[in-house]
Amino acid sequence: MFSIQIPSLHGKYLREVFESIRLQTFQDYEVVVVNSGGDEISDLIREYGFKEVRKDVKLLEARYLANKESKGDYALLLDETRPLRKDALELLSKNLHDMVIIGERELGESVWVRAAQLDKDNIMYCNSPEAIKGFALPRVFKRELLTLALETLRVNLGDVFSQVVFPDHELIYYEASKLSNDVTIVRDELIYHYGDVKLSDIMRKYYRYGKSLKVLKGTPYSFMTSVSRKRRNICKGGIYDRIVLYTLYSARGIPFLLGEIL
Repeated sequence: MFSIQIPSLHGKYLREVFESIRLQTFQDYEVVVVNSGGDEISDLIREYGFKEVRKDVKLLEARYLANKESKGDYALLLDETRPLRKDALELLSKNLHDMVIIGERELGESVWVRAAQLDKDNIMYCNSPEAIKGFALPRVFKRELLTLALETLRVNLGDVFSQVVFPDHELIYYEASKLSNDVTIVRDELIYHYGDVKLSDIMRKYYRYGKSLKVLKGTPYSFMTSVSRKRRNICKGGIYDRIVLYTLYSARGIPFLLGEIL
């Protein structure tokens, strides 16, 4: 059984996510939602008959609480902006490993959404499997492995654990990868994503990410606060596409660094 774990704060696309789960061709799953938002989210969870944990927490702790209430053999880490393709669980049930990286498809028509999709395409199709693991993160975890990773993070981070928003997912993968190297890549776009359609939205988000990263300073994960020098290969897109893509990287990177510094 899959335990689909979803932290929710705003709930803007939550109905679309829930409906995509309800329509899955593979029905052996449970859904655990950590509601850090409001009553409207609770109403929606009850409408679909999913399990709710109602607590105002930040993202890493929300993932911990969702996993603690889960019973499945495998966990699928989703977000309130990520619906599933109709056959996602069916295909994943036939390709189970300790960790699975999954292809994603951006939803929307803005130039920034298309640039984000081009970035994903370049990661998945222009890089070696080992390089892909450096840029894309697993969405499926064997649940006992996820439990061990989250418990290790809770101990190592101490009081800081409840403050982590970003990089919640990377921290989980870092600890899980020390316990297992059984990671596979499914390039099929089984997860959709309602991304940022405006440049201002992107810049605000990455500024918040940069600020949130500062809580890791002085912890065993302080190395994650340094700027990564890894370079991804780019083989897709024409000249105009690549200009937009590099503009996207700047729109993410500059506010991120400002958030870390200020």
